[in-house]
Amino acid sequence: MPRSFLRILLLLMLCGSAARVAHSDAKHAPLRQAELLALVAGRALPENVVQHIRADGLAFHPDDSYKALLKNAGADPTVLKALDSAKVIIVDGREDRADNALLTHISNAGSLITTKNYDDAAKELTDAMTDSFQGPECGFVMGQILRDKQDSGRAEVVYEAVVSQDSEFPEAHTKLSYILYRTEDYDAALQEANTALTATPDNAEAHKNAGLALEELGKADAAIAEYRASLRLKPDYAAAIADLGIVYMHRGA
Repeated sequence: MPRSFLRILLLLMLCGSAARVAHSDAKHAPLRQAELLALVAGRALPENVVQHIRADGLAFHPDDSYKALLKNAGADPTVLKALDSAKVIIVDGREDRADNALLTHISNAGSLITTKNYDDAAKELTDAMTDSFQGPECGFVMGQILRDKQDSGRAEVVYEAVVSQDSEFPEAHTKLSYILYRTEDYDAALQEANTALTATPDNAEAHKNAGLALEELGKADAAIAEYRASLRLKPDYAAAIADLGIVYMHRGA
């Protein structure tokens, strides 16, 4: 296991308890700068990111420089457009302002993930954590790097650390559900997908993940229902289309 990965994981777990307290009384809090940027860099489904922006609002006013960071991280045009009409909610009279170096590291990591330069992307996150930033954002992006590298075991550890640190971190349960499916823990995968759907019912990725788990648990009809729910929300969702086709193929339909 690379030392850089261990450092990130250790920092995530050490500061987890304090972060949970900070979020315990804030349900659906407005998105912070680093949080939204991590969702984009960590490849949350664009439709889900837009939902969070519209439902939760922002804890800051997005300026042109911030939008440039989002674009560099790989933001879909729909995400950038959603910022124009997003409601800004200032908590306790203080606008959220993250350290510029942190935002740059996360943005660069997202850009490097796009080009499959995973080692340099991980280094960006390591540098962010080394600079004394302690939060779930870097772990969320690191989870995507490990997922892309087919390292499901370590990805599971990282996403679980993110959820432990902040149980309401957007899309963390969604991502964890897929990784648990990949590690063949199907009951836990279904539980995580349902947790994600409780928070965001119109979550096409979570419906798809629930379908994957249900299929492996021998519940083909329920899996088909979940895949169809996913496709109602995102008709062009290639993964859900393929997964639904596999169920029908197995059934000989």
